[in-house]
Amino acid sequence: MPRHLSHLPLTLCLTSACAYAGPGELVMLAPIDQAMPIVRFQNGTLSGGIVKDVGDALATRLGRRAVYLNADSPEVTPALSGGRADGMCYLLPFWVDGDYNWSPPLLPDAEMIAARNDAPRLRSLKDLKDKPVGTVVGYRYPRVQQVLGARFKRVDVANMDKNIEQMMSGKVPYTMISESTLNYQHRIHPKLKLRAELVFSSYKAQCAFSQKSAVPFDEVSKAIDALIKDGSIDQIMARYR
Repeated sequence: MPRHLSHLPLTLCLTSACAYAGPGELVMLAPIDQAMPIVRFQNGTLSGGIVKDVGDALATRLGRRAVYLNADSPEVTPALSGGRADGMCYLLPFWVDGDYNWSPPLLPDAEMIAARNDAPRLRSLKDLKDKPVGTVVGYRYPRVQQVLGARFKRVDVANMDKNIEQMMSGKVPYTMISESTLNYQHRIHPKLKLRAELVFSSYKAQCAFSQKSAVPFDEVSKAIDALIKDGSIDQIMARYR
């Protein structure tokens, strides 16, 4: 789930000295705890991925310039609720606290468990009881928590890349991952020794917009509807399949 302004870390942007969006800008959050195809960073700057493509397309449709603030999960709520950022894409409402204006569902994906090739097969989430599972700190897995309760043995790391690394190193046999991320990893690393083990939640991710944004949400909503109707969102998703 679920920042930097130009090249400043978000921790600086949460001070009173950090300005809101400038004239003609659309400030979007970029999740530093995610991985491709959702985000790509170079030297701390968002340089590619679905989040950037969608944000760029939305800003262009609004006649604005997209600006990205890097954010990990705990930073999303204060940035959006306080209006330091206008919005964030690739979210679901139960992933983040606060009241926001939400886009319609538009970015298809799924939550799943990936396994090392040498890990025992899972028939259901119940088979994960007391087994160490790779997770990202701050991420919520309500379906898994509901099934496993106190027997959900999270092994938290800072981001999705490290989550994949800890499984490959043998620290954990299973990890929570998005289907798009696992598919992308297999696409760029055909010999990757990971298998798609169990999909437990399919969804279409949304975009959340701050109620304190200076960009009128009715304009944002119309722009997103246009991107859906003209096929722009489908074209963006197709780039990463």
